[in-house]
Amino acid sequence: MDDPISDFAVRGTLSSLRLGMRRSELLAEFGPPEGSTGQPEGEPVMWCYDDIQIGLSGHHVVWYFAIEPSGSRITLPAPMRLGRIEAPAKDVLLRDLASRGEAVEECAPYAPDELWWRVPSSGVLMSFSDEGLLDNLHISDTSLLL
Repeated sequence: MDDPISDFAVRGTLSSLRLGMRRSELLAEFGPPEGSTGQPEGEPVMWCYDDIQIGLSGHHVVWYFAIEPSGSRITLPAPMRLGRIEAPAKDVLLRDLASRGEAVEECAPYAPDELWWRVPSSGVLMSFSDEGLLDNLHISDTSLLL
């Protein structure tokens, strides 16, 4: 079986989760979220499923999603049938992406002193702790907010 984290970095999708997915599809696939920001109707909102954060636009479309591990293991929602998996270390993930022929570049998309890694072919961004542990792996398309 392929590694879901590397697959996400390469494809920009995680199992059936993808940018542009409608809220109704998300509910049909994953059920109600475990938590949400609870903003007013018509405003962007964040939904949480285990270690996944999903941003929904005011028009109920997925514009952002991320894996944010709470430690060395990642818990994915039951519909993904993956359960808990080991979070890849930076060197392991970058080596795996290189072996798949994926170029990865360092960038500073949010703050000049905050380095991220970007997979140009998918647009996925990754950040790692000083110890080389995965902090965040996400993709977004702000045009879906409109």
